[in-house]
Amino acid sequence: MNKTGRKLSAAGRRPKRELIIETTVELFRQAHDVRKVSIGDIAQAASVSPTTVYNQFGSRDALIGEAARSLILDTVAFARGVLKSDLPFARKLTGLISGKISRASQAPDEVVAKIISQDRDIAPFIEELFRREVKPLWIELLEEGKRQGYIDASVDPDAFTVYLDVLRAGYAALPELARDWKSNMDLIEQLTRLTFYGFLTKEIDLFGKKESA
Repeated sequence: MNKTGRKLSAAGRRPKRELIIETTVELFRQAHDVRKVSIGDIAQAASVSPTTVYNQFGSRDALIGEAARSLILDTVAFARGVLKSDLPFARKLTGLISGKISRASQAPDEVVAKIISQDRDIAPFIEELFRREVKPLWIELLEEGKRQGYIDASVDPDAFTVYLDVLRAGYAALPELARDWKSNMDLIEQLTRLTFYGFLTKEIDLFGKKESA
């Protein structure tokens, strides 16, 4: 059994690349300072040589990027399971939010920061995944919310996806949120509330359409 608590016989049956990524995430979770976790530490815990790690990933930063991709794919799979379930709309929405926070809380801060900031190494991956899988899931949720009376029926899907793009770009432009996101949970909760409810409590005819009708 290695330092991560896995049986080596079981580890040996998995591809080395997958094993190294999983070991990296586990070591980061255990470390007080992930910056001190070296390629040598990861190699030893995964029962492979440092050369194997470098051959698979090239650098420590590239390995962190792969760990971030693994977390993103896991989160998308979780979201897909929630959205395809028979839960009512409100339960789906709260489940998505709590599940995302739970997964981020369990993940290494360095990995989460890479995801939230969408640095140049991982941004194309996130963009393609959003276009191919996440965006259709959000559209499904939008239409279900309309059917159940939680979302304004006049909300256009195209406007909705542009809104999502604006939000994503905004978070990516604020790397300070990513660096210390756990200490900013109050702010993140307020931003989440603004995302779904806006900041008005009463409807106002902003464009004067009702008066001219």
